[in-house]
Amino acid sequence: MVIGWFDAFRENGAPTWYGENPTPVVMDLQIAAILSLFIIPTLAYLTIFPGIRHYRFISTFTFLLSMSVGAIILVSIHYPSWHSGNVNINSPFKAFNSRRLNATLGVKIGLNYLNITLTNKNSNQFSLFALLSEKDHENNLKYNERFVFSDVNAMEQELENALHRGLPYPILKVIEYLSVDRAGFVWGRRYRLAGYYTFVILWLAFSCWILQMIMLCLVPHWYAKISCVVGVITLVGNLVYFLNTPSNLCIRFPAPHGDLAVLKFSPSWSFYLTLGAGIASLIYGITLWILQAKTNYRFKTMFSAQLDEFCGLRRPISMPKGCPAESPATSTSSSLARSISEYRNSDTLPPISYSIESNKA
Repeated sequence: MVIGWFDAFRENGAPTWYGENPTPVVMDLQIAAILSLFIIPTLAYLTIFPGIRHYRFISTFTFLLSMSVGAIILVSIHYPSWHSGNVNINSPFKAFNSRRLNATLGVKIGLNYLNITLTNKNSNQFSLFALLSEKDHENNLKYNERFVFSDVNAMEQELENALHRGLPYPILKVIEYLSVDRAGFVWGRRYRLAGYYTFVILWLAFSCWILQMIMLCLVPHWYAKISCVVGVITLVGNLVYFLNTPSNLCIRFPAPHGDLAVLKFSPSWSFYLTLGAGIASLIYGITLWILQAKTNYRFKTMFSAQLDEFCGLRRPISMPKGCPAESPATSTSSSLARSISEYRNSDTLPPISYSIESNKA
């Protein structure tokens, strides 16, 4: 047999096969890309911050608050952390196997999909050398699976795919609870409806946020009103999600000490961040609105263009005490009448009349 250039790692002339090399999930690239859209302009602003001479404080506070609100809204739309729950379990790893596994099961539910993680206690000491030397990979268990539930039959299809893939039994149990949609077992349907309504409302809030940033540059005196609109819409999205999510979902697993461990769900940090962003945007907008309506304050930043000088709010001129307040039209007519009356009461004739009489003579 002649050895060729590409015969290494081949068996019986078959194509080269190196085996599977799964990599752990380090970070969500989609969320990292979204955050970069807000981090890069913020770093650029902080770079030029020492050179700002006028409106430094109000410009910095307004810009950072606006970028934070926009980032929170957009990240919360895509990141699955609106409802979450964690529990320590002692459950079988797979069917037809009596061996039990002490692990931590975590579920994070978003607006369109959920993430289920399953890690054992030894996963904190995970390293490459331990993976190469360990024959039993169940001692270094770290699952992170994503399941989409945006469609009506999506969870049933996800359950079927999970069974074909042979995922661990605790993950299959969570999917089975959320895939049932009959009788009183409508937890998956309620999460789907809550996510759908909140998804639409938050996209509306983000579109208003884009309009708010445009107003900040072109017409700053409208910034306060649009900020109030963004805050109200964001809070409405939070309220809709809170009212539509199920409150009685409890999934029971065997506990490590022989008891029952209950997996319960509660609002997570995406819910609280959007709540805080909505409240902050609403309070800041109301404060600016009151200052502009009740005082002579005009909202200006370093981003303001000259367009606001022509379409901004017109303030009446404050007159000293004792002077009558007159409009421009009234003052013009009164000065004209005064000059006419002085002309009629005068005894001298205009210079042109003298010139005419002298010519006749």
